[in-house]
Amino acid sequence: MAFGRRSSVGTIKRKGVIPLSTHSNPQSSSTEKTNIPAWFRRYSESVHSNPYPFYSYLLEHEPVRYVEESGFWVISRYEDVNRLLKDPVFVREHRNAMPELYAEPPQQVVNEWKPVNDLLDNWMLFRDAPVHTRLRGLVSPAFTPRAMERLRLNIRSVAEHLAEQMAEGKEADLISAFAFPLPVIVIAEMLGVPPEDRELFKGWSHTFARILEGGEQTPDFAGQAIGAAEEITVYFRELIAQRKKAPKEDMISDLLHPKEQADALTEQELIATCVLLLVAGHETTVNLISNTMLALLDHPEQHARLLSQPSLTASAVEEGLRYEGPVQQTSRLASADYTIGGQTIKRGQFVTVMLGAANRDPAQFADPDRFLIDRTPNRHIAFATGAHFCLGAPLARMEGEIALSVLMTRFPEMRFLDSKPNWRPNMLFRGLGTMQVQL
Repeated sequence: MAFGRRSSVGTIKRKGVIPLSTHSNPQSSSTEKTNIPAWFRRYSESVHSNPYPFYSYLLEHEPVRYVEESGFWVISRYEDVNRLLKDPVFVREHRNAMPELYAEPPQQVVNEWKPVNDLLDNWMLFRDAPVHTRLRGLVSPAFTPRAMERLRLNIRSVAEHLAEQMAEGKEADLISAFAFPLPVIVIAEMLGVPPEDRELFKGWSHTFARILEGGEQTPDFAGQAIGAAEEITVYFRELIAQRKKAPKEDMISDLLHPKEQADALTEQELIATCVLLLVAGHETTVNLISNTMLALLDHPEQHARLLSQPSLTASAVEEGLRYEGPVQQTSRLASADYTIGGQTIKRGQFVTVMLGAANRDPAQFADPDRFLIDRTPNRHIAFATGAHFCLGAPLARMEGEIALSVLMTRFPEMRFLDSKPNWRPNMLFRGLGTMQVQL
């Protein structure tokens, strides 16, 4: 698997599309309207701070679009996205899309990106069956709803402790004070990472989030990415060595001793799986918590309703996932010619699947640009679907529900203080860098 993950988000203003959020930025130039390839080339604050008018444009005018300049397809309609993600024709690995190119064993190419690719190539996220099935099967017992329920009291205790610390002041950055440390503490405890090492995760995770985005990378970032891959590999190799000598009640120890020894992870697979769980286990949940809180504060009537009806908390989390999803897109490769939306995707071509657009499709959701905490039904695909449906969905949902419950109970008068949302410059993950609030 080559380095680089394709991503795509953008913003376009079209007549009749007016986002309801008071913090949206619907303005964009006529050049931006017609230069669709530019939306998928690089991050731009002016165009990506509010991608939803652009999504609306795609849904109405170009739900299946080939971006010839970059050589990939963009699929945005809910029905098409749902169909594509479930169809085994669409795969993650080049070797499964174009097997004839791998008739001979590939030469081992040693290059500067090797530390990064050694990790990504062993992520179940980028593998197909049977490797994906095996890796997922080994990790999935830790993420069943029953296993998650055993964590509920501890997660709530952590959330209440963080809220208590926040309450010592009149203002706080919700990201650094609450939304980041909560999922980090949870996934670190699950993996068996010592408390004093949790802060290391922040820089590593943000770096890998940018790696996953793909696209243009500066020489400076290349050094940062390679350094992060080397550092995190050494870190988990040492932690794994400790667990081999002295197992504990944590996920690393469990993965070192599977019930069926034939399925045991190699050391590199185990290191890569730990890194994946670190990134996926907290990067998206930080965004889920803060994005949903921002939507609530941005919609006072919904905020007031949740205060009066806390039984809607789980539903509010689902609406937050739909309305301002932590992950905006994913990608696949066609392993055969495939006709969709009246157009044919050729075998071997990349497809960018717009989760964020699908979750605003008016054919699936009534009033899709409205944030409604009691939306029913709400069959969003923020966690994707098909074989690669998010393994950590039960944990993310529970963390989001507990986080909202604690924050709403402890800080019912919370207000958003920033003049506009500070979206992090990433086209794949949609999340805030900071979120200053008055308590």
